[in-house]
Amino acid sequence: MGFLNYTTSMTIKFILITLLVSTISAFCADSKARFAPEFFVFENGVRFGPTQNQIKVLKELGYDSLGSAKPHNLPERLKLHKEAGLPISSLYIGGPIGGKMNPVIEESIRQLKGYDTIIELYVQRGGKNTDEEAVAFVQKVADLAKESGLKVVLYPHAGFYVDTVGDGVRVAKLAKRDNVGVMFNLCHFLKVEPKSDLRETLESAGDLLWRASTCGADKDGKNWGSLIQPLNKGSFDQVALLRMLRELGFSGDVGLQCYGVRGDPKKNLGDSIGAWEKYLAESLKD
Repeated sequence: MGFLNYTTSMTIKFILITLLVSTISAFCADSKARFAPEFFVFENGVRFGPTQNQIKVLKELGYDSLGSAKPHNLPERLKLHKEAGLPISSLYIGGPIGGKMNPVIEESIRQLKGYDTIIELYVQRGGKNTDEEAVAFVQKVADLAKESGLKVVLYPHAGFYVDTVGDGVRVAKLAKRDNVGVMFNLCHFLKVEPKSDLRETLESAGDLLWRASTCGADKDGKNWGSLIQPLNKGSFDQVALLRMLRELGFSGDVGLQCYGVRGDPKKNLGDSIGAWEKYLAESLKD
């Protein structure tokens, strides 16, 4: 009987261990399958003709949406993008703190009601440059966005009041609005805090990291020409960035920053989405 009990016990343990390993393997495989961020292009990289032509080219190249869009002619553009099945996934607006808010912000947010567009909010210096002023600004925008059913991500920009992910996290937490998160922007990260640890920066955002942008960049670059390039260029390890985002459970979209990139925009965008597909596939390998 003792031998049978021992054998039964070992069999049960073996079954449990096998189930545990299978569960972990399935979870890891599912995590990989779920890491498939949509890839959008910043409006500053779309320099070829009217809206209809821009949409046509982006769809042909395989981009999922247009992002970081400016608010000009917004209702008409929203309509055209919706009809074509290529949404405007984010709107880039903001301004200085400590003063009167630009009325374009409220108007744009009102026009976005019924859409899934995210507000990318840049927070510039102004007034007395205090967190209290920044929080008041963010809260006002967040409350307007809430009325339209929208989310807001604080957009760190070099030289602005919020110019690091850490600034964004601090202000977002102080604002205490459930529709406010933060965005990671590679070029601004490399410009403002080149010696900071990338993983620690991403981890610090935690569940507030809702959106990210990247571009080809030289990891030791000093100017925008070296920090913002087509995605297939530059020395920065894009695969490592995507792996970090995957490992941290990032589930947002990733955008392509194109500010000031020279050359044929169609070729640049074609080269970039080809690089994106390659890097994404490599990031999913063990």
